[in-house]
Amino acid sequence: MTDCLFQPKIVRSGEIEKALRHILEQRELIPGIHKWLMKLMGFDFEIFYRAGPENKAADALSRIPIETQLNIITVPSILDVAVVEKEVQADDKLKDIFEKLLVDPGCVPRYSVRQGRLFYKGRLVLEKTSSLLQTILHTFHDSVVGGHSRQLRTYKRIVAELYWEGMKNDIKLYVDRCHVCQQKKTQALSPASLLQPLPIPNRIWEDISMDFVEGLPQSRKFDSVLVVVDRLSKHTHFIELNHPFSAKIVADGIHQGGSAPPWISPFNSIRS
Repeated sequence: MTDCLFQPKIVRSGEIEKALRHILEQRELIPGIHKWLMKLMGFDFEIFYRAGPENKAADALSRIPIETQLNIITVPSILDVAVVEKEVQADDKLKDIFEKLLVDPGCVPRYSVRQGRLFYKGRLVLEKTSSLLQTILHTFHDSVVGGHSRQLRTYKRIVAELYWEGMKNDIKLYVDRCHVCQQKKTQALSPASLLQPLPIPNRIWEDISMDFVEGLPQSRKFDSVLVVVDRLSKHTHFIELNHPFSAKIVADGIHQGGSAPPWISPFNSIRS
């Protein structure tokens, strides 16, 4: 197909899919194929199909090996095993379970001891007030690994490896208090209310709106315009400005139209 694109008259082809033989006979084509056919209409070519076993000299592009890539994310270890073991031994309930399992490994259902550590259903057990809980919750929710997932996803990610008493409630409380989630997640935001109209002014110059138009070509050393519009009469003042300008310069420009209005309705954006 490369030869067809760059030479005006070609009556040969390499190994091409069998379906391409009938591409010029189709009545309805998807937009992508239609675009390429329009490019090929200016060339004189024919498409032949050659089966793979018969094509002894296949083009190099069709024989490039597929290279696979494995991308991983590495994160530092968040658990100090020595701290975990020390805190487990400091908890009376967990210490009692640990000592019973050393005597009889099957005496406490779903608990086990491996390499001197306590496990629950194959998950490492932490003390319910462990000093590592905040670090664990931050890693599995706030970090690159967590991605500020919701409560259930964060819980599933943690419960696959760790266990402590009351962990589900702790995870829910942490996610509910996450500052980023409260600001960005739609389910945490109140629905927007309807727009409220501004009150109608009673007299001229009582209520004005203003906006800055910046980034204009320089004219007489000015490159910005302050647009002041009286909301009642729609009378407009255009005040030329040049950078840098201060609040005092802007206020002086507004005073040129008359006395200072009691109410100013600024626009939300600065156009450039």
